[in-house]
Amino acid sequence: MASPWSDPSFASGFWQGVFQLISLGIVAFFGNIVYRRHRERDTARKDLLNEIDQFTINLYKPRKIYQAMVDADPDPLQGLDGPLREARRFEIIQKSLEEFVAVVGRFRSLQVTIVPLYGYHEELFSYYLAIWRYLKEIRRRMECRESLYFHHERPESVDAFYRLIDVFRYRVIIARFVRRPPARVRPPQEFLDRMHRRGQEIYQEYFGDQTTSAPNRPSPPALGDSHVKVEN
Repeated sequence: MASPWSDPSFASGFWQGVFQLISLGIVAFFGNIVYRRHRERDTARKDLLNEIDQFTINLYKPRKIYQAMVDADPDPLQGLDGPLREARRFEIIQKSLEEFVAVVGRFRSLQVTIVPLYGYHEELFSYYLAIWRYLKEIRRRMECRESLYFHHERPESVDAFYRLIDVFRYRVIIARFVRRPPARVRPPQEFLDRMHRRGQEIYQEYFGDQTTSAPNRPSPPALGDSHVKVEN
């Protein structure tokens, strides 16, 4: 009985099938790597969005309690005697400021996730800087016992800060991942200049000129070696 290997068509078909299996194995191997990489990044983006949401929720309480103490109309402490009422008001305001500062630290940490996922994304960091300018302004006002309402805001109006956060969050969703995270080098100065200009434009769009009139205001965060450096 003749061996099937003596048939040229059989041998050709056999080796062709072997090469196809090897090719499929290679494609599946690299496809699995790409899929796992995308899944890990997608998970990281979801974690980033959750952090933004938690930051937004945690920021609500200290701002609202502080504003209630500053407005005092109606006075939530009206049942207390004068000196005791003022002491209690000071205590609540101070605690609100401490909670606010702690929440701001949570926002600062977001940059550690943004850079590996999106690199030095100009628009994302422009919104990041606009939010950071707002947080610096609110902290200054709380330290000076000023109202947190901006010139265009009322108690019943839509909170401009949350509108800004919503846009930032949406841009995190639609932004494309970078193929490789940036090296630990300072971005070009032209990029930094554009980013700061754009961040200022966004801030003005939501909060207006009257929010930047205070002298000697601390400068906004600048991109450092591997992340955005911001001061406490």
